[in-house]
Amino acid sequence: MFKFYFFILIYLFCSPNIFGEGEKISSQVMSIEISEKKALDLYLKKLNSFSKTYCKGGVEEEFWSKYKNFRGNGNFIPLLPDGKLDKATVNRFIPEIEAKKKWIDSQRKIVEKKKHFKPEYAELIKLEKEFNELLLYKKKLFLSQTQKNKDEIRNNSKYKLISFRSNLKKYLESLSFLHSYKFPVDHFDLRVSYDKYKSSEDVAGKRKSNEVYFFRKIVQDGAQDINHKKSDRFLRATIDSIYLNLNKNTDFITEDFRFDMKATFDAIKWHLKARPRNQFIRLGEWSERVERGIEFYKMLRDGKVSDKGHAFSTDNLLQNRAKGRYILKDYVLKKEADSYKFWMNQSTLMQALYAIDTILFNEVGGLDGRDALERRDVTQVVINRLTDPEYNSIESDEAIFDYLKLSKEEIKKNPWLNVMFKEGEFSFTYFFIPGNLRIYCPDMTRNGKFLRRENISIALSLLQKPNVNFHALRYFSRASMLGRVNMAQIWLNFVPVAERPGLKVKRSNYLKSLFKKGKYEFLYDFKTEEGDTFQVIKFKKSTYVTDRNGTHFYKYRNRHYFRYFEHPL
Repeated sequence: MFKFYFFILIYLFCSPNIFGEGEKISSQVMSIEISEKKALDLYLKKLNSFSKTYCKGGVEEEFWSKYKNFRGNGNFIPLLPDGKLDKATVNRFIPEIEAKKKWIDSQRKIVEKKKHFKPEYAELIKLEKEFNELLLYKKKLFLSQTQKNKDEIRNNSKYKLISFRSNLKKYLESLSFLHSYKFPVDHFDLRVSYDKYKSSEDVAGKRKSNEVYFFRKIVQDGAQDINHKKSDRFLRATIDSIYLNLNKNTDFITEDFRFDMKATFDAIKWHLKARPRNQFIRLGEWSERVERGIEFYKMLRDGKVSDKGHAFSTDNLLQNRAKGRYILKDYVLKKEADSYKFWMNQSTLMQALYAIDTILFNEVGGLDGRDALERRDVTQVVINRLTDPEYNSIESDEAIFDYLKLSKEEIKKNPWLNVMFKEGEFSFTYFFIPGNLRIYCPDMTRNGKFLRRENISIALSLLQKPNVNFHALRYFSRASMLGRVNMAQIWLNFVPVAERPGLKVKRSNYLKSLFKKGKYEFLYDFKTEEGDTFQVIKFKKSTYVTDRNGTHFYKYRNRHYFRYFEHPL
């Protein structure tokens, strides 16, 4: 007997292919004939049933146990296509790791001789002051009314920036104890090189992939406290990229450079305020960690590995690692397939809400606050992908395909689920990313439930009234990329979406008065897609967006956290 709910869903896509391939979303994705509250209640009821079935007691603990076994001691083991050890790559990089340890120890000797970091701190303050003065030129240029004045400002900024770059370069070179090994490391080049070979299945390609990844593991590293917290790996990588970009000539400080320098100044200050002894201890922990790595790779090379009092052959280790990897991958893919099958048997609305809710939870969380502008944009990205065959299908060569045990036609009927589980798109779906746990074990905490209600409200709103002028298909967070890698330089077949201000500030009289008095820091200006000019300004610690004349004020959407990309028209 069929169970009828108190609602009727009128789908604009009765079949998954009602939209032609590549066709744009129109004014409505679906018409929902029930209230938001009823839709939310129904979804939460389904989600609760789903959670009780697939996230029973012990599931999370089981995942973490399998994940721990998969991770092992954290050392990368390069393998060939047949699953055997890539001994040539191991042999090649053992001397490199030994050289790395010697370098770390040399840095320990440098900081051991220091009683304090007062000279370094004083020089940093001097550079920071010089940097802030350079920022003023951007403000002067924006406010300038004549071309003659603009040219004069540009020349002054250009030559002072040349001097600043020179001073900064010398300063960064002097902070060798905060360098990456092999400073300066080109993280962008390493990313591009690895992407080129990571999918190789032939011996030569796989070996090249191993070499690049092994080298990345060696140089993309850093010191930390003895309790394994407060790693400076990210700082060292950012210093690398800043240093390499000092060779790029610009007339003014770019916004990316400003953002990176602000974060770097603050992080370096934190290290310099501490005693050199603290840095000595942190470098010591790093040296010991690298020493353990050297011992491990030598044992791996020689065919016999000892760990926690147990000795076993390299072949046994590889078998155990392969087994751990297989067990975790198999476990996660089965869980993901179960999730897919559960939701494919629900209404299309429920599928859409589950996909959007899960994606927002993992990709954005509550980062964008109550305004939820990033969650709205990411939701629109998901909606845009719904009609794009590049994103709305699961092919037979994707890992989850065989676990679904469904025909291609059956899979084709579930574009919402396909968009979420599409291999290579949302990183939280990978078996080695802990975020996959929230696919089959939804967060049922108080905060999780609150966030979910907001997510569903956003989803329902955009399903009925999508933003048809927002065509983005991709996004990335530059701030979270190691070495501040800019994906815009990799996604060459995409163009960035123009920057936009946030929501309008309702009570802005105080901001207007400060603006009129010139009591603000000018960061940069941008043009919207419509051609309107806005300036990004800062009052003490708060950043806002305003029009050219300071008439209206808006909240700031940090372009370094989320930047969106679309196909060129």
